[in-house]
Parts: sequence; C-alpha cells; structure tokens
Amino acid sequence: MKSVEQIAKAINRKIRKRAQLHKRLIVVIDGYAGSGKTSVANYIAKLNPNCLTVHLDDFIKHWKVRKQMMETAKDRSKVFEYRWYCYDAIERLVKGFLGGKRKYIRLKLYDFGKNQFTVPQSFDLSKNILVIEGIFLLHPRHRRNALWGMIVFLKADLKKAEKRRIRQEKKRWGKAYLPVDHPDSYFNDFKTAYLRYLNKYLPYNKADFVVDIDK
Repeated sequence: MKSVEQIAKAINRKIRKRAQLHKRLIVVIDGYAGSGKTSVANYIAKLNPNCLTVHLDDFIKHWKVRKQMMETAKDRSKVFEYRWYCYDAIERLVKGFLGGKRKYIRLKLYDFGKNQFTVPQSFDLSKNILVIEGIFLLHPRHRRNALWGMIVFLKADLKKAEKRRIRQEKKRWGKAYLPVDHPDSYFNDFKTAYLRYLNKYLPYNKADFVVDIDK
C-alpha cells in the first residue's frame, strides 16, 4: 500500500500544475471509506499553503434528520448517495470561493462527539485552491459537479479499506463503536449505495487522476 505521504505528494504535484491554469481551482478527492481521503487531504494542506481543505463529513446532517430519513426511506441505501450531507453549505462555500470577493465565510460544522452542530467556523477564502474530500462527490445528481476543476479518485481494495475503516472507527469510538451486524448500524446500506455508485456511475472514469492506493 502506498503511504499517505506518497499519495499526497503525487496529488499535490498535479494540483500545482493545474493551478497554473486557474485563478481559482476546486479539487475534489473521492473514494471509498477507509481509502485515506481525509489523511491525504490534510497532508496536501501541509504541503501546499495555498490550499483550503474541507471534509464532507464535517457537513453531515444532524443525527435526528439522518435517523428520520432512514426510518422513512423506501430504499435506505439511496439516502447516502445524495441526501446524507448538507450540500447547501458546501454550495455556499464553493460560491463564496469562486466569487473571489469575500475574505472568509462562516459555516457550522458537525461535532460527532456532541452530536450537534458547532458555532459557525471561519473558512479562509483568500487561498486560490479549495480541496474538498468526501464520498459520492461525483454523483450525477449533484448540480455542482460542473464546478470541479480537478477530480482525484482514490481506488482501493474494498476488503482492505473496510479493515482500515474498522480499525479507525474502533480507535475513534471505543466502546461506542457499532459493528456491521449491530441493528443500529447503517453500514450495509452505505456499502450497497457505494457499490451502486461505483458500478452504475463509474466515478473513476470522471477523474483526472486515479490513485490505486493498494498497489
């Protein structure tokens, strides 16, 4: 498996070249849970001071809204594809960034520890590269797809990625970790959604740069 440092450096080289052609560049990093999107995006931010890095998971909807959506959905897996996150907040961020007139924007993030939104946080819009990492970012129902200036897809062996995800979640949640077979776990619905996303919409074919992290 390639290291986070190797992947981030390779992507950053591509970003620097592409940024020369754009006054403002939006880069999206998509891939399966456990593919390393968050770690790679954070490392890119360290390598490139011109990058504002954003994590889609910080813009997840409130747990009460998610719970209600899952309880009322005819097909729970479809909730993950384009309803799981506060895409309106991402759109405000993107519009503010591309507008180039605002120095910063304040948005609420989701605090998983408290299961509540934070007070509004400031995002520096003076930087000329916006990196957004998250899953399902290339879904055709997202109207903001046309705004992505560079697309990176982290291709992963799903079984290996799931093992990494489980290790990460056990470390993060401790005794509160829910195994896949727990009745309150939505992971099987999520996996169904991802496999449909991968096989039906072929997101990796839309990418400018595909990194196979397990080779």
